[in-house]
Amino acid sequence: MIMENLITDEAKRFKAFRLAENLTQEELGEALGKTKSWINKVENGSRRITLTEVSILRKKFDMSYEWFYEGKGKRVESGKDENLLTVTTALKNEVDLLKQKVEKQDQIIKKLVRDFYAKD
Repeated sequence: MIMENLITDEAKRFKAFRLAENLTQEELGEALGKTKSWINKVENGSRRITLTEVSILRKKFDMSYEWFYEGKGKRVESGKDENLLTVTTALKNEVDLLKQKVEKQDQIIKKLVRDFYAKD
């Protein structure tokens, strides 16, 4: 399978955050428990950053979820992110929607397989 490189807004903000914090790829990788290569892949769009890694950035560097996911507000928050509940709820809703889509696709595939074998 060929992996396309997509420089997403998240990838751009991930790199912008690293540079604004004056961190090398090695230093950020160390903070996240990842390699320089992993950081590079996130920055060039060939790997996605997970919510777990974003949470680590939030805890270790006070990075704003709202800034990271929506590009709004300050890059670094002092104290709690006022819109954390909103962002978390939106992410949960998105995950739930994706789960529903996967389940529906799974049902379609199973039906196609059943229909295919039923013809014999």
